[in-house]
Amino acid sequence: MPEQALQVAFEIKTACDEISRRLLRWHWEHKPGAHSLDALLEHLAARKQESPDYYDRMPDLTGKTSWQQLDTTLCMRVLLDPENDAARPLDLLGNTAHPFAARHACNAIRTARNEAAHAAVAADGAQAALLFNEAIEALEEGYAGTAFKENELAQYYREAEDYLSRCSEGKPLKVRQSSPQNTQQGEKAAARSKPRSAQQTRSTKNTLPPAAAAPV
Repeated sequence: MPEQALQVAFEIKTACDEISRRLLRWHWEHKPGAHSLDALLEHLAARKQESPDYYDRMPDLTGKTSWQQLDTTLCMRVLLDPENDAARPLDLLGNTAHPFAARHACNAIRTARNEAAHAAVAADGAQAALLFNEAIEALEEGYAGTAFKENELAQYYREAEDYLSRCSEGKPLKVRQSSPQNTQQGEKAAARSKPRSAQQTRSTKNTLPPAAAAPV
Protein backbone atom coordinates (compact mmCIF):
# COMPACT_ATOMS: atom_id res chain seq x y z
CA MET A 1 0.00 0.00 0.00
CA PRO A 2 2.67 2.63 0.80
CA GLU A 3 4.39 2.01 -2.55
CA GLN A 4 1.05 2.21 -4.37
CA ALA A 5 0.13 5.52 -2.72
CA LEU A 6 3.55 7.03 -3.42
CA GLN A 7 3.30 5.97 -7.06
CA VAL A 8 -0.09 7.69 -7.19
CA ALA A 9 1.49 10.82 -5.71
CA PHE A 10 4.14 10.80 -8.44
CA GLU A 11 1.47 10.47 -11.14
CA ILE A 12 -0.55 13.31 -9.59
CA LYS A 13 2.52 15.56 -9.56
CA THR A 14 3.09 14.79 -13.24
CA ALA A 15 -0.58 15.45 -14.09
CA CYS A 16 -0.55 18.77 -12.22
CA ASP A 17 2.57 19.87 -14.07
CA GLU A 18 0.85 19.04 -17.35
CA ILE A 19 -2.28 20.96 -16.39
CA SER A 20 -0.26 23.94 -15.18
CA ARG A 21 1.62 24.18 -18.47
CA ARG A 22 -1.66 24.05 -20.37
CA LEU A 23 -3.14 26.81 -18.25
CA LEU A 24 -0.16 29.13 -18.49
CA ARG A 25 0.22 28.60 -22.22
CA TRP A 26 -3.49 29.18 -22.81
CA HIS A 27 -3.46 32.42 -20.84
CA TRP A 28 -0.19 33.52 -22.41
CA GLU A 29 -1.44 32.95 -25.95
CA HIS A 30 -4.70 34.82 -25.26
CA LYS A 31 -3.10 38.00 -23.94
CA PRO A 32 -2.11 41.01 -26.07
CA GLY A 33 1.46 41.08 -27.34
CA ALA A 34 4.05 38.37 -27.97
CA HIS A 35 3.09 34.78 -27.24
CA SER A 36 6.42 32.96 -27.52
CA LEU A 37 8.27 31.12 -24.76
CA ASP A 38 11.09 33.62 -25.12
CA ALA A 39 8.63 36.42 -24.37
CA LEU A 40 7.55 34.57 -21.23
CA LEU A 41 11.15 34.14 -20.08
CA GLU A 42 11.78 37.85 -20.67
CA HIS A 43 8.69 38.64 -18.62
CA LEU A 44 9.96 36.41 -15.81
CA ALA A 45 13.37 38.08 -15.84
CA ALA A 46 11.74 41.50 -15.58
CA ARG A 47 9.38 40.44 -12.79
CA LYS A 48 12.24 38.88 -10.79
CA GLN A 49 13.92 42.29 -10.75
CA GLU A 50 10.70 44.13 -9.87
CA SER A 51 9.55 41.65 -7.20
CA PRO A 52 12.54 39.61 -5.95
CA ASP A 53 10.72 38.40 -2.82
CA TYR A 54 7.76 36.97 -4.73
CA TYR A 55 10.01 35.31 -7.31
CA ASP A 56 12.49 34.00 -4.74
CA ARG A 57 13.47 30.30 -4.92
CA MET A 58 12.28 29.86 -8.47
CA PRO A 59 13.30 26.88 -10.61
CA ASP A 60 16.40 27.52 -12.69
CA LEU A 61 15.40 28.91 -16.07
CA THR A 62 18.78 28.28 -17.70
CA GLY A 63 18.43 26.21 -20.84
CA LYS A 64 14.63 26.28 -20.95
CA THR A 65 13.71 25.92 -24.62
CA SER A 66 10.21 24.41 -24.55
CA TRP A 67 6.96 24.70 -22.65
CA GLN A 68 7.33 21.05 -21.66
CA GLN A 69 10.24 22.00 -19.38
CA LEU A 70 8.08 24.24 -17.18
CA ASP A 71 6.62 22.91 -13.94
CA THR A 72 3.73 23.88 -11.67
CA THR A 73 5.90 26.03 -9.40
CA LEU A 74 6.94 28.30 -12.25
CA CYS A 75 3.60 28.31 -14.07
CA MET A 76 1.53 29.15 -11.01
CA ARG A 77 4.01 31.78 -9.86
CA VAL A 78 3.27 33.62 -13.10
CA LEU A 79 -0.49 33.01 -13.15
CA LEU A 80 -1.03 33.94 -9.48
CA ASP A 81 1.35 36.91 -9.52
CA PRO A 82 -0.44 39.82 -7.74
CA GLU A 83 1.67 42.23 -9.85
CA ASN A 84 1.37 44.96 -7.23
CA ASP A 85 4.75 46.39 -8.22
CA ALA A 86 4.76 45.46 -11.91
CA ALA A 87 5.59 48.21 -14.38
CA ARG A 88 3.36 46.54 -16.99
CA PRO A 89 0.88 44.22 -15.24
CA LEU A 90 -0.63 41.49 -17.41
CA ASP A 91 -3.47 40.40 -15.11
CA LEU A 92 -3.66 37.05 -16.89
CA LEU A 93 -6.42 35.61 -14.69
CA GLY A 94 -8.33 38.87 -14.53
CA ASN A 95 -8.68 38.92 -18.29
CA THR A 96 -10.83 35.77 -18.28
CA ALA A 97 -14.60 35.42 -18.21
CA HIS A 98 -14.53 34.03 -14.65
CA PRO A 99 -11.47 35.42 -12.83
CA PHE A 100 -12.42 34.09 -9.38
CA ALA A 101 -13.05 30.57 -10.69
CA ALA A 102 -9.78 30.68 -12.64
CA ARG A 103 -7.81 31.74 -9.57
CA HIS A 104 -9.50 29.07 -7.45
CA ALA A 105 -8.59 26.41 -10.02
CA CYS A 106 -4.95 27.53 -10.17
CA ASN A 107 -4.65 27.49 -6.39
CA ALA A 108 -6.27 24.05 -6.23
CA ILE A 109 -3.87 22.59 -8.82
CA ARG A 110 -0.89 24.10 -7.01
CA THR A 111 -2.06 22.71 -3.66
CA ALA A 112 -2.57 19.20 -5.05
CA ARG A 113 0.82 19.26 -6.75
CA ASN A 114 2.60 20.43 -3.60
CA GLU A 115 0.98 17.68 -1.55
CA ALA A 116 1.98 15.07 -4.12
CA ALA A 117 5.53 16.39 -4.48
CA HIS A 118 6.16 16.12 -0.74
CA ALA A 119 4.45 12.77 -0.19
CA ALA A 120 6.50 10.52 2.09
CA VAL A 121 3.97 8.05 3.50
CA ALA A 122 0.75 6.40 2.28
CA ALA A 123 -1.45 9.01 3.96
CA ASP A 124 0.26 11.73 1.91
CA GLY A 125 -0.60 9.94 -1.32
CA ALA A 126 -4.21 9.56 -0.25
CA GLN A 127 -4.40 13.24 0.65
CA ALA A 128 -2.93 14.18 -2.73
CA ALA A 129 -5.58 12.03 -4.44
CA LEU A 130 -8.38 13.82 -2.59
CA LEU A 131 -6.92 17.23 -3.40
CA PHE A 132 -6.43 16.32 -7.05
CA ASN A 133 -10.08 15.28 -7.30
CA GLU A 134 -11.13 18.65 -5.87
CA ALA A 135 -8.70 20.42 -8.21
CA ILE A 136 -10.30 18.85 -11.28
CA GLU A 137 -13.71 20.01 -10.11
CA ALA A 138 -12.29 23.52 -9.75
CA LEU A 139 -10.66 23.22 -13.17
CA GLU A 140 -14.03 22.42 -14.71
CA GLU A 141 -15.63 25.42 -13.02
CA GLY A 142 -12.94 27.78 -14.28
CA TYR A 143 -11.94 26.43 -17.67
CA ALA A 144 -14.55 24.09 -19.19
CA GLY A 145 -14.93 24.97 -22.86
CA THR A 146 -11.93 27.31 -22.86
CA ALA A 147 -8.50 26.00 -21.89
CA PHE A 148 -9.90 22.46 -21.60
CA LYS A 149 -12.46 20.61 -23.69
CA GLU A 150 -15.20 18.49 -22.12
CA ASN A 151 -13.53 15.23 -23.16
CA GLU A 152 -10.20 16.34 -21.65
CA LEU A 153 -11.87 17.14 -18.34
CA ALA A 154 -13.65 13.79 -18.45
CA GLN A 155 -10.28 12.06 -18.82
CA TYR A 156 -8.91 13.93 -15.80
CA TYR A 157 -12.00 12.89 -13.81
CA ARG A 158 -11.30 9.27 -14.69
CA GLU A 159 -7.70 9.67 -13.58
CA ALA A 160 -8.86 11.25 -10.31
CA GLU A 161 -11.21 8.34 -9.65
CA ASP A 162 -8.40 5.90 -10.38
CA TYR A 163 -6.08 7.64 -7.93
CA LEU A 164 -8.75 7.58 -5.22
CA SER A 165 -9.45 3.90 -5.84
CA ARG A 166 -5.81 2.89 -5.74
CA CYS A 167 -5.19 4.75 -2.51
CA SER A 168 -8.31 3.56 -0.72
CA GLU A 169 -8.28 -0.13 -1.74
CA GLY A 170 -12.03 -0.17 -1.20
CA LYS A 171 -11.89 1.65 2.15
CA PRO A 172 -13.19 5.18 2.75
CA LEU A 173 -10.45 7.78 2.65
CA LYS A 174 -10.17 10.28 5.47
CA VAL A 175 -9.16 13.80 4.60
CA ARG A 176 -6.93 15.66 7.04
CA GLN A 177 -8.91 17.79 9.43
CA SER A 178 -7.67 21.11 8.10
CA SER A 179 -11.12 22.65 7.77
CA PRO A 180 -14.81 21.61 7.75
CA GLN A 181 -14.92 22.35 4.00
CA ASN A 182 -11.98 20.06 3.25
CA THR A 183 -13.50 17.32 5.37
CA GLN A 184 -16.83 17.59 3.57
CA GLN A 185 -15.23 17.57 0.13
CA GLY A 186 -12.91 14.69 1.02
CA GLU A 187 -15.79 12.52 2.19
CA LYS A 188 -17.67 13.21 -1.03
CA ALA A 189 -14.65 12.43 -3.18
CA ALA A 190 -13.94 9.17 -1.39
CA ALA A 191 -17.56 8.08 -1.74
CA ARG A 192 -17.52 8.25 -5.54
CA SER A 193 -17.14 4.89 -7.22
CA LYS A 194 -17.79 5.50 -10.94
CA PRO A 195 -15.78 7.66 -13.33
CA ARG A 196 -17.68 10.77 -14.37
CA SER A 197 -17.72 12.88 -17.43
CA ALA A 198 -17.51 16.63 -17.02
CA GLN A 199 -21.11 16.94 -18.23
CA GLN A 200 -22.33 14.37 -15.68
CA THR A 201 -20.61 16.30 -12.91
CA ARG A 202 -22.20 19.58 -13.95
CA SER A 203 -25.64 17.97 -14.16
CA THR A 204 -25.23 16.46 -10.70
CA LYS A 205 -24.25 19.78 -9.19
CA ASN A 206 -27.27 21.49 -10.79
CA THR A 207 -29.73 18.95 -9.33
CA LEU A 208 -28.37 18.79 -5.77
CA PRO A 209 -30.31 20.69 -3.10
CA PRO A 210 -28.45 23.77 -1.78
CA ALA A 211 -27.43 22.08 1.46
CA ALA A 212 -25.78 19.19 -0.36
CA ALA A 213 -24.17 21.08 -3.23
CA ALA A 214 -20.39 21.08 -3.38
CA PRO A 215 -18.75 24.21 -1.90
CA VAL A 216 -17.49 26.59 -4.55
